[in-house]
Amino acid sequence: MGTDFELARDRQRIVTLAQALERPVSSESVELLGRYVQLVASWNRKLDLTGARDAAAQVEVLLADALVLADPRLVPQASRLLDVGSGAGAPALPVLLLRPDLSALLVEPLRKRVAFLRTALGSLGLVSRALVLEAKLDEATPAVAGAPFDVAMSRATFAPPLWLELGAKLARRTLVLLAAQEPPQPPSDTHLAHVTRYRLPSNAAERCIAVYAPS
Repeated sequence: MGTDFELARDRQRIVTLAQALERPVSSESVELLGRYVQLVASWNRKLDLTGARDAAAQVEVLLADALVLADPRLVPQASRLLDVGSGAGAPALPVLLLRPDLSALLVEPLRKRVAFLRTALGSLGLVSRALVLEAKLDEATPAVAGAPFDVAMSRATFAPPLWLELGAKLARRTLVLLAAQEPPQPPSDTHLAHVTRYRLPSNAAERCIAVYAPS
């Protein structure tokens, strides 16, 4: 973990990011998110968890989507989340830190990243609300124990139209996280229920979260 100075620096960056996204967070949440960021930074020296090397960039990459996803319009109260291709845990772990009412299953195929995720669950007090599954989702026959979940999400693992198709088989509500793309057209038995658009504070890059639900 980082020094007291590094922790204080990251906490201030988190507050600034939340304010820029107009998603205010409590001091307790800032503390927890800061610990998560420092944990990723520590492991990132040994593993390739995130391509963002600059500390400020890491805060944004790890937390911006999660601060938006914490909105109950996107993830309803008391939802069971499925996160496929969890990697460094973002956005699923910070969403859990922001929303104590949620639980999650994190699916990740790479063993070293699975080790990080399980360490993070213990370090952040999330063991009772989250489980890590070391597995790769079969695109031909997607199946995960515990399905259907309330919400399924995946970031930068599948092309958006493919993830929409897969997520619809695993959960009642599928979230598609997009950069500059428009939300994909829903299948015949699904409708686009909600869209949230925002910009990353560092470079004004467009982001979009599209929510799909059964028709």
